[in-house]
Amino acid sequence: MHAAWISLASTGDPGWPGYDLERRTTMLFNTGSGVVYDPRAWERDLWKGVR
Repeated sequence: MHAAWISLASTGDPGWPGYDLERRTTMLFNTGSGVVYDPRAWERDLWKGVR
């Protein structure tokens, strides 16, 4: 995570693809970190139509 912050601060690129509404690319930091696509989609779907 520290390396990602340093990369973002110095180059503007954290080292993984940017977020977009189609793929919802997200970096998951954990004991086994990595890029995931649309994490917890089920939780986001619960909010459809609520505003």
